[in-house]
Amino acid sequence: MKQFLIFIVALFIGGNTFCQLLPFQDDDAIVTPNFSQDIIKTKKISHITMTYLTKPDGQGINEDGVVKQYFFDTTGRIMETVCTMKKGENSCDTITCKYYYDSYGNINIKRTRMGDYYDTWYYKWNKDRQMQTEAHVRETSAITPDGKFKIASQKVISADSFAYIAYPKQLQQYAYNEDNKYFQKTIIQYDENKRFLSRNSHYAVGWLFSQVDLNYDTKGNIISYNNTGNINGDVHESITLKYDSLGKIQEQGIFENGKQKHHIEFMYDNETGLISNKLDRNEEKAVIYIIKFSYDMYDSKGNVIGGK
Repeated sequence: MKQFLIFIVALFIGGNTFCQLLPFQDDDAIVTPNFSQDIIKTKKISHITMTYLTKPDGQGINEDGVVKQYFFDTTGRIMETVCTMKKGENSCDTITCKYYYDSYGNINIKRTRMGDYYDTWYYKWNKDRQMQTEAHVRETSAITPDGKFKIASQKVISADSFAYIAYPKQLQQYAYNEDNKYFQKTIIQYDENKRFLSRNSHYAVGWLFSQVDLNYDTKGNIISYNNTGNINGDVHESITLKYDSLGKIQEQGIFENGKQKHHIEFMYDNETGLISNKLDRNEEKAVIYIIKFSYDMYDSKGNVIGGK
């Protein structure tokens, strides 16, 4: 279940969405949430801010103290994420993540920072945009006498490599650890139109697995996907999607073991066509989680200007 699949998924499903969020939000993606690079580029979005609020039934709206920001370059690639969480009355915790790309447009470094500690992932890809190696490293920083930052030490958490077998409608990935021992097999299936249909990952030792299956309508829209597995406890989750007349995501339903847990609605700005609010009703807790979206844009010269 490796993150190279974000590129495969984006290739197969990225063209049929009119929303900046892709309809399939993959938990194994390098970037979460998964954005449509085409829409980010076309709309000239430089910066998305998501502000989180809650509204329990019968009560007013409360600020959660959580703000997530996403920064993009002029090609629509994500460059940085910043998550700020309220810690106390006058203090916050901030987690930042920066993304670096190789000359072919693949993410080759993802560095997440909290305080002076860094979780960093290093990726290498082949010409088919398949991941060849993934190294997960814990890093600490140091300040040199001249005040410049440098990485002081590294602790390798994992260093995996991958091999592939390709068939007309199937791609198999074999994962090996730093001792070159095979530990996981992932199979991705797609149809004759190169649409992503399913992914199954099994560990070589034990009975751990994960599975995701996608369903499409006659227009090529993803109308549902199902997640099952036992890696983090037994998972039986289904997500359904409905679209408006323009092809934008209108509603989502999240079901666990056949019971609906969340009902999600998307609201769009009439002028820009971009998401303005996401309303997520948690049925069990009788609360609505609200995410307010705001944007900054690039002008024709690539300068950042105010948005909505």
